[in-house]
Amino acid sequence: MKKVLMYDVKEFSTIKEMLENSGEEFADRSAFVIKHKNGKEVSYENITYEQFIRNANSLGTSMMNMGYQGKKIAIIGKNRYEWVLAFSAIIRRSRNCSTTR
Repeated sequence: MKKVLMYDVKEFSTIKEMLENSGEEFADRSAFVIKHKNGKEVSYENITYEQFIRNANSLGTSMMNMGYQGKKIAIIGKNRYEWVLAFSAIIRRSRNCSTTR
């Protein structure tokens, strides 16, 4: 059976490279939609790729300024935007990054 390419696929060698590309290519698109609950009131917040990359850079810079560069950092938490933000901040500012389940 002949393989048919349906669309162009960009290949990335690292997650860091993929994040940088997404931030540039999809800057004004929603990367995350966060649900906020206040009692029975529910609202949603859209985070664009540009906002996400800017937040990750800010957090990463703050962590470097606090002396965390080159240190081992564990992120413990639920599956949510803040966890992804922290992970992205760390990998964008580090040379080596490994993950453990």
